[in-house]
Amino acid sequence: MKRSLFAAVAFVLLVTACEGEVVPTATSVPSPTPTPTATPTLAPPTPTPDLVAALPSCGGDNPASLIQTPVPVTPSPAPTPTSTATPSGTPAPKPTATPTATPRPAPQVDRIGFPEGYREDFKQFFVFDRIDAKSVQYVCGNTVAASVKKGEPFPYGSILVFETWRPKEDASRNVILDANGHLIRQSLSAIFVMRKEQGFGEAYGPLRNGEWEYVAYRPDKTYQTKPENTASCASCHQAGAGKDNDWVFRTELFFTPSRYAQTDPFLKGTNEVGMSRMSFQPGTRTVKVGTTVRWTDSIIDGINHTATANDGTFNSGVLKPGQTFEFTFTAAGGFSYVCSLHPEQMRGTIVVTQ
Repeated sequence: MKRSLFAAVAFVLLVTACEGEVVPTATSVPSPTPTPTATPTLAPPTPTPDLVAALPSCGGDNPASLIQTPVPVTPSPAPTPTSTATPSGTPAPKPTATPTATPRPAPQVDRIGFPEGYREDFKQFFVFDRIDAKSVQYVCGNTVAASVKKGEPFPYGSILVFETWRPKEDASRNVILDANGHLIRQSLSAIFVMRKEQGFGEAYGPLRNGEWEYVAYRPDKTYQTKPENTASCASCHQAGAGKDNDWVFRTELFFTPSRYAQTDPFLKGTNEVGMSRMSFQPGTRTVKVGTTVRWTDSIIDGINHTATANDGTFNSGVLKPGQTFEFTFTAAGGFSYVCSLHPEQMRGTIVVTQ
């Protein structure tokens, strides 16, 4: 595993709706019709071709994130389905109808396309190890995105690719760290893509993130999240990244020497809950009556959160990064709660037993 220099930029996308369809490539993107919007037209910053050209390719060696290909596993044959006969004269039970959620506004057409050749043509931006969730987030971008300047929005034509990897584990399912304490990438799970063009984003309505649109693919280039299901992506970027960062997570990493970050040290206590990457970790915590549970807001993320019970049992108020909140549970039951600042993305449950 050879090591080399790399550069970084950041973002995070949420994953929903797994469906398998072959998708168009990014080489033919229809020109959207610009629509009136309060979003100002942004002049691209002056690019620095020499600097951008010197950045390692997305698929090149990265000293912050080693990769080990897993041993191929031959899949087991699918079991032969067996019929479940209904006794004569007994009507077959009718399937229970599943309520259909009201779709939220989002693009109906993929105007991004799978970024063919991105492993060779895009540049390394940054690596973010989610040790708490056993996930490596490996981010790359095209040369237009790599020309972004500190404190300025990304220029039109920027494409950011966010790979999510499962890390290497031992026989006991504990993650294995390299000599630098970083996770080791082993299997690619999904490829999230966000693209900025003039007129993009209008279809998200109130969830609009400037002129960005989102989509996610599987490694085989079929859809992981179709465009019409990416309202959750827009909602997360709107709540967590915001306009000041051009709706892109972790833009500051592009301008740091390490261009690497990881979640705060894993909270090992059985009464601990972390607030990291727009989620509670773990999402469900089971404790005994009389246990004091402590929530800790991530310093790395730098985002304010709350832990607010749906029934009003407890409320942390706004926690700044690094702050904690404690509550002692004196009765058994299930206690659902949210971050009142990000209720759509952050939901958790404390199960209290005798």
